[in-house]
Amino acid sequence: MKRVITSNMLVALLVAGFVLYPLAGCSAEDLADPPEIGAALPNFELPDLDGETHTLEQYQGKVVVIDMTSHHCPWVQGADPHLIELTEKYADEEVVFISVNSNAAETVEQIKEYVDKIEKPHITLKDEGNVYADVLGARVTPEMYIVDKEGNLVYHGAFDNRSNPPDRGDEAYADKAIQAALAGEAADPDRVKAWGCTIKRQ
Repeated sequence: MKRVITSNMLVALLVAGFVLYPLAGCSAEDLADPPEIGAALPNFELPDLDGETHTLEQYQGKVVVIDMTSHHCPWVQGADPHLIELTEKYADEEVVFISVNSNAAETVEQIKEYVDKIEKPHITLKDEGNVYADVLGARVTPEMYIVDKEGNLVYHGAFDNRSNPPDRGDEAYADKAIQAALAGEAADPDRVKAWGCTIKRQ
């Protein structure tokens, strides 16, 4: 049985501010190791911005694209328009896009205001206490986790290879991984070090 992570579990981690990766002010021992490629991604049980609970298991049978997000982060603000383009590109495919906000300082109301402003069509979930981020070993925003139709991780890491927040990279890692997952193939590459802002933890 897959492990279910709920937003009511207690956690205690150091608070880290928004800086570029690698993580500053937070020990690596505080976080779980990233999940192995090919392993089942841990399930979650998290509320969306309207309070409706979602789980990873409910989307089994579809490719699921998870991005760890923060509306304060300039790297997220730069990548979001390109993430929205991916949502439109795969609108007729069995692909679900889910944004998970684990930042302690960002309220549901603030997140909703940002999502509405940019018209981001993703399912957006609030990870209170950064519980799910800790289980995944997620360190930055945006940080991508893409799973196949069986719920197994096929890609973890950067959205693309950009070196400046608003500028699209020429290596579309996430897009290539989605294509591979839809085809039932391995992603290449399947893991790329993520860039972005550190997740501000409680």
